[in-house]
Amino acid sequence: MLIDTKVMLHGKLRSDHAAAISPLHEGFLYGHGLFETIKVVAGRPVFLPAHHARLVASARALDLPYALTLDALRERILTLVNANSLDEGSVKVVVFNQEDETGELILTRPIVYSAETYARGFRLQTRRTGQRINGLSGHKTLNYLENIRARRAAIAAGCDEMLFIDAVGQVVEGAGTNLFVVRDGVALTPPLSVGPLPGIARGLVLALLGPDRAREAPVDIALLHDATEVFVTNALMGVMPVSRIENHDYDLAKNPFTRALQKNYRAAELKNT
Repeated sequence: MLIDTKVMLHGKLRSDHAAAISPLHEGFLYGHGLFETIKVVAGRPVFLPAHHARLVASARALDLPYALTLDALRERILTLVNANSLDEGSVKVVVFNQEDETGELILTRPIVYSAETYARGFRLQTRRTGQRINGLSGHKTLNYLENIRARRAAIAAGCDEMLFIDAVGQVVEGAGTNLFVVRDGVALTPPLSVGPLPGIARGLVLALLGPDRAREAPVDIALLHDATEVFVTNALMGVMPVSRIENHDYDLAKNPFTRALQKNYRAAELKNT
């Protein structure tokens, strides 16, 4: 029996199996588009103003006309969430080129990360990568193949995430996450100058902790091994403890900094729906 899941295509509700996007435009042929993935808590999108601001800025940078207001985007998301009876999960907003106008697809997904995953923590594999600073840095474009392949390789190796290390040994980011290391009671995250995505969760963690307890700083392998705690972030998982990087283990029974931050982050989510 075919399940009738709804999507929002160009502002209209449609069945997912009936929604059609032309393969003849640059959005499909060349990946000329971008996306935002937004967590849903209690049936409402979390941190939507920040996601909308990044979506609008990235669309402008990619020469994609996109003038949908925050209120209009919220209305579309809520309509879709209600149509799919989604209480906890996420919505993905995709904006793409279709010649004379900008297309938009919004879809829902169920929650991904279980309590068991947070309890055992993420296991990271590392990969050397080239320069990650280019004209697309800072934007969640549809040119996401390197990240997808890297994460699949990590999973195939029994890990949860791939951590990119640049040519000079500096940590950049995860395939789908930002990284923080804790040393001497301060959380350090790689600076934007080395190429990580300015994640919504990353920005919130920096704001929640303040400059005395969190800041940007270069992170190399030695600092990874010297850290007392490590965690990764993105908009869906929030704050995820790291229990292993390659063969180096971190004791999740001794991560008070990360556990306190998780509680504060969750409280912020509930206040920003």
